Amino acid sequence: MKRAFTKAAALAAALTMIFSAASCSEKKQSDKSNNLAGGSPPANASMELEDMPYGAEYFQKLSSESDVPLSIEYDPRFVTDAEADALSNYFYALSERNPEYLKKAVHPDLLKYRLANSSYENEQEFLDAEYELIKQYTGSDFTFDYILVDGRLKDDTDSAFETYDKLMETASPGCNITTRNVYMVNCTYAKPDDGGSYSLQMRLGDYMYICVYTIDGETYVVS
Repeated sequence: MKRAFTKAAALAAALTMIFSAASCSEKKQSDKSNNLAGGSPPANASMELEDMPYGAEYFQKLSSESDVPLSIEYDPRFVTDAEADALSNYFYALSERNPEYLKKAVHPDLLKYRLANSSYENEQEFLDAEYELIKQYTGSDFTFDYILVDGRLKDDTDSAFETYDKLMETASPGCNITTRNVYMVNCTYAKPDDGGSYSLQMRLGDYMYICVYTIDGETYVVS
């Protein structure tokens, strides 16, 4: 089940925070235009919801009320249900070190290619390594408890996706890519025997930038 709500009252403050975070990532996104899709509205812009930039509306898709394994919040005007599902599966796989959810989130040919060109014998070894990498930032064992998709990067040319397009063509020759997006993602997480909830973005010092592609009619995280 999805819960829809708007944030009109806090929109200006939210946009300031999001655009600041996006500009901080400029060095990492040298091939990207670090503007949220929709852009910053001019003073005389329409205040109709469909004309407003990312963050004016959010859906909560809760794991307790739907089939996603990890609750996720996003602007449904910019993120599709299928994309939200792929992100939920991906971060749940990382948090729980669950190979079955990794297989749901990542294109099978890409996953096979990545493993064949790595030092990992299987998906479990990959997930264990990814977990330990994230643990360096959390400082302890962790469990993701929520995903916030805080923005979608605006890319004006195909060159922004060139590396990932070539990766998919190598891993799965002839695959049909129909949509490509890069999302700014933050996860909150819990620690063992600790009632708090912590922001991974705060620990990393930036968002995680996650590519999501629609390939042959299915939606996958591409990384």
